[in-house]
Amino acid sequence: MKPFKNAYDAIKKLLESIKRSFRGEPKPTNTVQVVDDNKEEEPVSFEEIPQEMEPAPVPEETKQEKPKKKEIDAEKKAREQAEAKAKKAREDDAAARKKAAKDRAETEKRVAAQMAREQAEAQKKYEEEVRKRAERAAKREAEEKRAEQRAARRQMEDTTGKTVTDPVTGETVPLGTLPAEATYLKKYEKLSTTGDDVIVAINSIVKHSDMPKNIVVLGRNGFGTVKVGEDFARSFYSMGLVKSEKIAKIKARQLNKIGLEKLKDLKGGCLIIENAGLVTPAKLVEVIKNSSPEENDYVVILTGEIDSLAGFFEDNSEIVDYFIYLIDIHKIRERGMITLAKGYVKERGYTADKPVYDKFKAALSSMEVGNIDRFIEMIDAAIAKCDSREKVDGNEKKEIHTEDCN
Repeated sequence: MKPFKNAYDAIKKLLESIKRSFRGEPKPTNTVQVVDDNKEEEPVSFEEIPQEMEPAPVPEETKQEKPKKKEIDAEKKAREQAEAKAKKAREDDAAARKKAAKDRAETEKRVAAQMAREQAEAQKKYEEEVRKRAERAAKREAEEKRAEQRAARRQMEDTTGKTVTDPVTGETVPLGTLPAEATYLKKYEKLSTTGDDVIVAINSIVKHSDMPKNIVVLGRNGFGTVKVGEDFARSFYSMGLVKSEKIAKIKARQLNKIGLEKLKDLKGGCLIIENAGLVTPAKLVEVIKNSSPEENDYVVILTGEIDSLAGFFEDNSEIVDYFIYLIDIHKIRERGMITLAKGYVKERGYTADKPVYDKFKAALSSMEVGNIDRFIEMIDAAIAKCDSREKVDGNEKKEIHTEDCN
């Protein structure tokens, strides 16, 4: 039994050695004594024989945790990568915005600088243009003043030494001047050609009071000549050449249709026929007879287009002797119109400075050249505004301002 016991102890120790190896404990060398019943016991050594053993079974929980850990690690890595990518995108976006803001600021700065340069250049050009215009205006004003002075000198020379033909006798006589009583005709006196015609007509009528006083006022198509006829009619009365201050105005076509009994209240006054070239010869002969001193004793003033009236008199020579005095106004140009305006303002008892006459001159561009009727109406409107303004202001200076011309 003893040998068996020794073998059992050896196996037991071997198993313990194996357990230690699994636990990581050092592997001691074991000595096993085998006792022989017949011999003296001597220790017997057994060399430990390493054996391949199956690994200890891994717990089921550990097997499940490994894939889960990998998933967690992968998710963590993906999250870190996404965060890194998002951070970089934010940084790139911030950098892009910063660059855009910088570019925008630089662009705005360049645009502002360019605008400043352009404005400075525009202001410089504007100031230069204002200066040039002022110089041109001053030069033009000086030229106009010199021209007026020359015209005044010529007028003075003409009125003192100029001779004309008397329409009645055909004699050469000094031109002379208008009588002081011819107040309404003074504004025409300084007009080239027209002024001479007015002076000649009035002086001849005064000299030959027994001759017909009828007047023909000639203009171009579109000219307003009625105002000139009215001024003659008023001057005739103020000079005592007619007995009544009554003035009748009628258009030729209307005159052709009426009976002359309608003119019975005009006795001693003046009849102005507009567009006289359209009146029928028979009707004009009737008017001439009706206006004779033996009948109603009124003056006939024909106004109208020069070519039309010239044709009329050419075709009706028997009427010519009743219209001795011709007033030609078709040659009145801008300068003459301004001269006329100055005379008319003075005639009405008002005053005006140069800016007012500049306004009048500008208004001429919208009128037919030489349209005296429209021009005088415009001045009358300015005078009416002047009266209203001064009435509100409580003064009666009769001074026309530029705002009265609007």
